[in-house]
Amino acid sequence: MIDLKSLHSLLRCPGCATPELIIGALTGDLVCRSCANRYPVSDGRPVMLTADNDVFRQDDYRNAVIVDTHAEGFDWQRLIPNPSVNLASERVLGRLRELLESLPSAVVLVVGGGQQRKWLDQRLGAGDSIQLVYSDIDVSADVDLFCDGHDLPFIDAAFDAVVTTAVLEHVLYPERVAAEIVRVLKMDGILYSELPFIQQVHEGAYDFTRYTLSGHRRIFNGVRELESGMVAGPGTALVWAIENFALAFIVRPSLRNIVKAAVRIVFGWIKYFDLLLADKPAAMDGASCTYLLGRKIDGRVPDVEIVANYVGAKYLKHS
Repeated sequence: MIDLKSLHSLLRCPGCATPELIIGALTGDLVCRSCANRYPVSDGRPVMLTADNDVFRQDDYRNAVIVDTHAEGFDWQRLIPNPSVNLASERVLGRLRELLESLPSAVVLVVGGGQQRKWLDQRLGAGDSIQLVYSDIDVSADVDLFCDGHDLPFIDAAFDAVVTTAVLEHVLYPERVAAEIVRVLKMDGILYSELPFIQQVHEGAYDFTRYTLSGHRRIFNGVRELESGMVAGPGTALVWAIENFALAFIVRPSLRNIVKAAVRIVFGWIKYFDLLLADKPAAMDGASCTYLLGRKIDGRVPDVEIVANYVGAKYLKHS
């Protein structure tokens, strides 16, 4: 975990967007010398939320505790099969690591870090030359700071790379969050993003938006694509659909868990069709989730180029 003093040089006030933050001598809170906004620090982790944020309140984070979802002890939910396969993450994160290792040193921001620290540190080789900064709005997340993605509390061009997986579907204004992610990237900095396309609601009231691969490219049009594709395909999408069809008849939480487990056990084999469809362009039209790896550019990718790069089988041309 990065210490507050190291993190301090990367921060700016989310209220007035100036880097005039000082560490209070008595309280240890962060205080903006420009607008006087105060940001509490919870167990060494700054709570970079303005006091007028009516969705996420500072007070809810003052005694935040990390909830380890992988703690020892029996958890029956671990017996429920995963409804999806992952066709890309391990390989593409390996490529990202190689790109970062070509730099003398690299600082990587993880937006929506959740409980990813243990496996992502290992996957990206976090250590002396690669440092990861984890952020999230979830009060129980294992992160270095809490913040709202709509107003990332970092100076411009602070990071060599940003990793964000399954985040933009959960924010109120995804284009604003995407713009913030691109803003904090250095020029030629690397973005790795995963976004769902055909998936049902999985975060209740905090679940808003879905994206095709073309939509994924458009929302990050400040990034020049290195590669893109499916994280999970139509097989996974079908398992999600069957599961949520069954759950549509059930309200009680305990019964929903039983139904969910039963559907995944009986129908989970369908997801492995994604392995056969991984290189089929037509499968992209029914993908469950897509990824984008790219570099920040000066400007944006033209809309006409995004349209021209469509991958799929449903051809439609306006001419």
